[in-house]
Amino acid sequence: MQISLDSLCTLGIAALLAGLSATAFSNTDAGDPSKGWASGSYQRGYEGRFETSVPAHESAVALWSAVKWVFFREPANGAVAGHGGWLFTAEEFTEPDSPRNLATELTQVTDALAADGITLVPVIIPDKVRMHAHRLKRGRSEGFETRYDVALATIREAGLIEIDLREVFRFESSFMRTDTHWSPEGAQSAAVTIAKSLGDITLPEAQVNTIARGAAPFDGDLLPFVATGRYRDRVGPAAEFINTFETNVTSSGGLFGAADIPVALIGTSYSAKAEFHFEGFLKHALQADVLNLSRVGQGPFKPMDAFLEERSTLSSLPSIVVWEIPERFLTSRRQLP
Repeated sequence: MQISLDSLCTLGIAALLAGLSATAFSNTDAGDPSKGWASGSYQRGYEGRFETSVPAHESAVALWSAVKWVFFREPANGAVAGHGGWLFTAEEFTEPDSPRNLATELTQVTDALAADGITLVPVIIPDKVRMHAHRLKRGRSEGFETRYDVALATIREAGLIEIDLREVFRFESSFMRTDTHWSPEGAQSAAVTIAKSLGDITLPEAQVNTIARGAAPFDGDLLPFVATGRYRDRVGPAAEFINTFETNVTSSGGLFGAADIPVALIGTSYSAKAEFHFEGFLKHALQADVLNLSRVGQGPFKPMDAFLEERSTLSSLPSIVVWEIPERFLTSRRQLP
């Protein structure tokens, strides 16, 4: 069997790692290897000792990460590796720490917005794991498999517009390979689907134009879990590129030249991060201006709480609120309402 150059280089890396960590290994109780290999506890104990004991810590960690990635396709805790160099957040395999009851949240938010004549449009983003399950080495429990259907049923029971994004996400590049989030193409598909779902709802039109700006290098937020550093070009994960876009809104031309914004977008980093361009795609799909009040790192509920508390400070209120909610923030344990 022919051995590739990358494999030979990695074997050399492994030998170097063994030499660097020999002294630390002899002075540390790593447990019983015969009992620990299957569960991974022996490897994790070795890894923790290695990272704190080997000289040139940063370079050594990159070496160790390279070895784990080449031989075991194993990222650090917090990520899950799939076939073809795909990475997934471990959050999609576990229950959220402090889930809120979706039915209760929808009722409270709908009632609060209705008092101001605002229509709520909730949008559940399916898990990356759900849409690219064929790239996984293992599946999830039945509760996770039915979670999206449960969420849609909850929305339907609340009498709100039901938007199912699963069908429009069934293409290879709907999510970024090394990132938690959707790709710009996935975001664009979602925006078009949302616009179609609004049906007879009319909005003050604006002149909106979106143009492609070409591809750019992209480092996903899951790459720190495979910290191969200087060895990435040789052992992976492979480089990734993202298509970039620019959206321009001329004016919605309100009374006396005022430009009231008819749509508010509230959600997570899926909506807040400019590189995925969801705000721009939603503007283009609706042909209307959008006020983006999404926030990074706060989940979908806190930004909505903030909007409900602060909406009285806005110069004008939107007529529609699009609420973007990633599926992984919902529990799989709740039954149908």
